[in-house]
Amino acid sequence: MRVALDYYEFEGGPDLADRFFAEVESCISAIEKRPKGHHFSDGGYRRAGLRSFPYHFLYEVDEEGIWIAALRHDNRHPSYGLRRNKRSQR
Repeated sequence: MRVALDYYEFEGGPDLADRFFAEVESCISAIEKRPKGHHFSDGGYRRAGLRSFPYHFLYEVDEEGIWIAALRHDNRHPSYGLRRNKRSQR
């Protein structure tokens, strides 16, 4: 996320970076409110997209809660972020 924030701040200034960050927060809030409300995507992860920026979250939901695997650009290779899993993060 830091790379994306830096990019938007460089390209469009702090207001654009702030808009990006606000959308990230809004998307996370939507995931928290309805964790099973987003469709399944690559690798069995659920996918929740930002509205105005070409990024989306890949995440899992289980009895322990919500685990975000990646914030991925829409044009990234489809396998980006799929090798991450909860077990390797512990």
